[in-house]
Amino acid sequence: MSESPDAKAEPKGFGKELQGRIGKYDILKPLGKGAMGMVYLAHDTILERDVALKVMVAQIADDPELNQRFVREAKAVAKMTHPNVVNVFDLGNHTDGSPFIAMELLKGQDLQKAMRSPPPMSLERKVAIIVQVLAGLAHAHQAGIVHRDIKPANIFINHDGTVKIMDFGVARLTSASMTGTGNIVGTADYMSPEQVQGAKVDGRSDIFSVGCMLYELLAGRRPFHADNLMAIFYKITHDEATFDAIPAGSDYEALLPILKKALAKQLDDRYQTAYDFAVDLRDYLKTHAVSASGQHALEGLVDLEPPPSRPPQPLTDVSGATLVEADTSVSGSTMDLSSAGKARPRTGAGTVRTGAATVVGPTGATRAGASQPTVTGTAATRVQTGPAVRSLPRPAPVRGTPVGLIVAISVLFVLVIGIGVFLYLKSQTAPVAPQVVVVQAPPPTVPPATTLPPPPTTVPPPTLGPVEGKAAAAIRAADAAFKQGDYDRAIAQAQLALREDLGNATAQKVLANATKGQEAAGHFRNAEAALGRSDFAAAQTEADAGRAAAPWDGRGTSLVQRIQDAEQRARQQAQQTQQLQAQQKLTAQINDLLGKADGALTDQKYDAAASLFDSVLSLDPQNQRAILGKSSAVQARALTQAAQAGGPRPAIGKTFVPGKTQAQSPDAAPAGGIPGFEESAGVTAKKGTQAAELPGKIHFEVEPASVKPGDHYTIRVSLMNEGNASIQVKEMIVSTTKNGRPARGPVPPLVKEVAPQQKAMLREFPDTWQEETTSWTMEVVVKTVRGETYKNQITWR
Repeated sequence: MSESPDAKAEPKGFGKELQGRIGKYDILKPLGKGAMGMVYLAHDTILERDVALKVMVAQIADDPELNQRFVREAKAVAKMTHPNVVNVFDLGNHTDGSPFIAMELLKGQDLQKAMRSPPPMSLERKVAIIVQVLAGLAHAHQAGIVHRDIKPANIFINHDGTVKIMDFGVARLTSASMTGTGNIVGTADYMSPEQVQGAKVDGRSDIFSVGCMLYELLAGRRPFHADNLMAIFYKITHDEATFDAIPAGSDYEALLPILKKALAKQLDDRYQTAYDFAVDLRDYLKTHAVSASGQHALEGLVDLEPPPSRPPQPLTDVSGATLVEADTSVSGSTMDLSSAGKARPRTGAGTVRTGAATVVGPTGATRAGASQPTVTGTAATRVQTGPAVRSLPRPAPVRGTPVGLIVAISVLFVLVIGIGVFLYLKSQTAPVAPQVVVVQAPPPTVPPATTLPPPPTTVPPPTLGPVEGKAAAAIRAADAAFKQGDYDRAIAQAQLALREDLGNATAQKVLANATKGQEAAGHFRNAEAALGRSDFAAAQTEADAGRAAAPWDGRGTSLVQRIQDAEQRARQQAQQTQQLQAQQKLTAQINDLLGKADGALTDQKYDAAASLFDSVLSLDPQNQRAILGKSSAVQARALTQAAQAGGPRPAIGKTFVPGKTQAQSPDAAPAGGIPGFEESAGVTAKKGTQAAELPGKIHFEVEPASVKPGDHYTIRVSLMNEGNASIQVKEMIVSTTKNGRPARGPVPPLVKEVAPQQKAMLREFPDTWQEETTSWTMEVVVKTVRGETYKNQITWR
């Protein structure tokens, strides 16, 4: 037992915490409460060691049968000595009659906590844990003990990595104290199909439970989990586990055949022994354990030994009476100790012996003498151990007159026939598996007992047609609710129908589908919540899970479409936000550079100013402020250099000065006003479109900025389009006036179209500056296809 188990809810009638001493054990502190009692950290005063002392509830001592079973099973578990099974040291009773068990004290945590505690376990570690569990179970099964409550909470992992199986027999004590014989025992999510059906179980039931644990370790969820107990039972008995949740990869794919065999619903398809299951996993580790931790884990598993060839020895109760006689015809058969004096072989056509009666397998061979009465069955024969069929008590030998003997035989015959009729009638209303009733016979001097007719060996499949009887109305209501999507009401009505007719296939089908619909509805609600907080990945996952559970529910398809639309809108908004932020950042950077460039130009740092303007143009090539600023800086630098060199200069105070673009729209009012609108005193009629609103601008660039007689210079004329639509150039007219003499003519432009927010050079005019030039002006007029006119000039003055 662990030093730090989780405290559970205190069961009804649970006593106060104990203090002081119990027998030779000093109680140090409580470790936790369970459904069957209290666990303490105690010190063995004789052997000087700490133990886990489990003190059971007093009601076990009050029930002689339960107390006897507790003692018998504690002794059976104490006989097991295996590194993967918790050791039982001592058994005794407290002064109030409460029995107690002294067990090995474990330090670590159970597998349920380990699965949820960081860091996550490696795949090799998970498989190694399961192999150790199987090794302990193989030892228990060979000793004739079935655990019946294998689950992560009953698997303990010590600090040194060893695995221990806990609570052998406690599940059966819990069942006996709360439900009585014949009811289901075990934790729902890990139960085997035969446990759910209330049938007798053997070691293969534990194997199925281990398969459920392995699935949970690999997939991170339980294979048959649902929202309610009935839905879990239905999945375990009817649905195959889905393996889509198993991670992809060759290591996991190699495990799938082993896992599927462990989870087989049919006993014959499942692993027959825990040893076989463990060997396959050990062989898997030998191939796939590549890490150091995996190889270390494998070292502790290579000594796994096969079960001995001889069968287990008979188990006895405290009185020494034999409970199960080992069958030498079936090697390693496993017996279930869930009820005293009732056991059966796990497989094969073996023989179960009860008193003087013998059940014979298909071979017809018996181990008893020919004089003993027999009941012969088929290969499907099993001993019914539920409360409905009981072995009759052996009548005392009849002495005296033959009349007494005849009366005794007659009574026995009537009882046998009555039981046979009862079983036959019951089989007509609630079909069960073929059964053989074992009856205690009188002494050999009495004629053999009559063989009862067996019930039908085949059960017709349930019909899915029209429903009849008391359950009909509930089934119709359940079906109507299901079609309306009211799964809660559908489940309630289907359960009501099943209470009237337990085997009704239609009600079972409606219940199964409504349960899946209920599960899907939960996923859809989770998806809506995730969508509300814009967690699209979680919403999609939940919506897909809902559609997988209930593909007929149209809410899933519409929900997926809404998720995709919302995700697309969110992406577009995010892109727009990023673009806006990038543009704002670029504008701020450009404005900062322009401010620094203007400051450098004011301080006559022309080189620095030109460099800063160039930086702006690298970010925005069409930035007019940078273009004009750089031109001013270059011209100012040239004038400064010329002045410093003392060379010839142009006429004092003269340079090239560009003008302002004048634009005219075809919509501008013609001379004389607008037709139909006459001007009057104080009123001027104009059209709404003004020339200042036109997007074109004519720019001039002169290189070099200053000239002297004989210098070559170049004038470049460009059109800047500051609008959002292209400007299509129709014609270009250039007029030059030198010393008062004009020269005018059309000049073909180099480009016919200027794109929005772009600048294009229309023409380049190279020339040589004449010494006699005293005045000079160039005027450029650009006309567009739309009838717009742009005009500007540059003057040397």
